[in-house]
Amino acid sequence: MADTKEVVLTAGDKEYKLTEEFIEMKQKELTINEEKYTPHVIEPSFGIGRIIYCIFEHCFKVRADNA
Repeated sequence: MADTKEVVLTAGDKEYKLTEEFIEMKQKELTINEEKYTPHVIEPSFGIGRIIYCIFEHCFKVRADNA
């Protein structure tokens, strides 16, 4: 496969040939700087009201004659 410089991919019953013009490999060295953020306030939402509201919203339906 390295001598012919093409790759054959099979997807389902179709076969695709990728030649050298479609494939390019590069090696890069990247430096990624990361800024971490810690919030001052953490507000968990585990109240029973939110759970019931989600159940109501999930079960809500509108009938066509009542619209």
